[in-house]
Parts: sequence; C-alpha cells; structure tokens
Amino acid sequence: MKPKTISLLTFILLAVSLFAQKAQIEEHFKNINSSDLLILGSFHFANPQLDTYKPKYSINIFSEKKQQELNELLSVIKKFAPTKIAVEWKASNQIKLDSIYNAYLKGEFKLKSNEIYQIAFQLAKILGHKKIYAVDAPSRGFKNNLSKEEYKEKQNSFYIKAGQEKVNREMQINETYYSLYEKGDKLKTEIPLIDYFKIMNDPDVVNHNHGHYLMGEFKMGDAEVDDYFGADNSIWWYSRNLRIFQNILNINTPGKDRMFLLIGAGHLSILNYLANASVDFNLKSFESLIRE
Repeated sequence: MKPKTISLLTFILLAVSLFAQKAQIEEHFKNINSSDLLILGSFHFANPQLDTYKPKYSINIFSEKKQQELNELLSVIKKFAPTKIAVEWKASNQIKLDSIYNAYLKGEFKLKSNEIYQIAFQLAKILGHKKIYAVDAPSRGFKNNLSKEEYKEKQNSFYIKAGQEKVNREMQINETYYSLYEKGDKLKTEIPLIDYFKIMNDPDVVNHNHGHYLMGEFKMGDAEVDDYFGADNSIWWYSRNLRIFQNILNINTPGKDRMFLLIGAGHLSILNYLANASVDFNLKSFESLIRE
C-alpha cells in the first residue's frame, strides 16, 4: 500500500471506532433523563463598570430602535420555550428578586435598563412564568496571606526570572485583548442586538476570550518548589462559575425542565464546558435558534 492509502485507512478506522464509542456511551445513558439548557451570554446594558475592561460606549436600550431590536431578540429566545429562567443575581438574594418580579407583574415596577429586567423579566412575563431564579454566587478564592509589599516583591521576582522579552510579550497580549474589547464595545452601537449577541455567543469567540485569564500573572510561580501562585490566585473565577453551575443543577428537574440562563458573556467558556460534560443537560446554541 502507498503511504497515503495507509493514512486514509487509519483515519477511517479511527472515525468508525470513535463513532462506535459515542454510540456505546449514548446507549448506556439512554435511560437517564436530561433537560435542554440554553445559556445566553450578554453584555451589561446598564454598564456598571465592574469588569476589568471599562466600557467606553453605551446604548440607549429605551430608544425606539433598540426596543424593536430587543423584541426581535426576545422572539428568538421565546422559540426555546424555557420552563425556568435563571439570571446573574445572587442566589442568597432570591427573596428580593421575587419581590421585584412580582411588583413588575402587578405593574408596580418600571423596568430599568439592566439586561436582567429588559430580557429575563420581559421574557418571563410573556411566557407566563411566576418566578425567575437567582443563580449567581460569591467566589471562594485562594488566600495568599501576603502583604502588599510581599506581593510586589514576589511579582518583581517573577518579572526578573521571566526576562524582559517574555514580559513584553505578556504586555502585548494584554494590550491586544483590550484593543479587541474596545472594538467589540463600539460594535454593539453599530449593529442590531441579535447580531451582537450572536457574535458574543460564538464558540470560537467565547474560547478565545477565555485566554485572557491564562496569561500574565497566571504564569507566576516556580514548579521546582511547588509554587503555583498564579494558578492558585485564579481559583476565585473558577470557583464562582462552579457554584453558579451547581445552583443551575439544583433548580432543574431533569427531563421535565427546559432551562434558560442569562449571564455575562465572560462566564460562557466555563459554564458551556460544564453543561456539555453534565448528564443533566443537553446544551443548546443561540445560533441554532436563530436558524429555526
């Protein structure tokens, strides 16, 4: 046989093997109930300036144009027909969320610009939901027990060990991310909401943006002495998302619910990964709803 023929044959055999394994896994879990889950990543309509990148551009969600675009967005999400709607609101403050939503249903609360109100509240009312679920959670971080001076000394030692060339590269990566954020920030004022949400929720965009958590000080440490300071210092972000996912799991009735989560787009990379791995959920994409 020619080398190309062998390579092609190997590829075919591998594909068949993988297909058989997938079918075998599905056969084993066929009697396990699961729920459809749609996670929609959003930007913050009200621009609270809480993220590392501080938005420079804003939209008026109450303008006639944006309200029309919002209605188009709601129409797409409505096709998913969720039985439960969850939002980025501290689970420990569920009582307050209940109070505001109930007041809204009675016509006693005027919706503010926050995306929770504009998307989740309006969608829930359209679908006749009596409750919206709070699933956000505080993070549990890594206590490094260092003073500001000790932290600065550790940081400087890392820079010296890394060398100027590597430090410059990390700075370039960071600046590139911020440049990308600013372009995206401006783009939200230039295209319809539904198109902007499609970009924010694109898997390639989601995965690429997560890379910003994995550079710079994330690399601080010395494996020779079991020092993983950079990775340990990032635990808070992963901890928060794991807790959010736990909250989503606990409000879901597998096989009976269709779950919709509205949350900041920065959470998508971790939450999508967890949802894809969970036997409790079948993760659905926003783009597939648009195509329906």
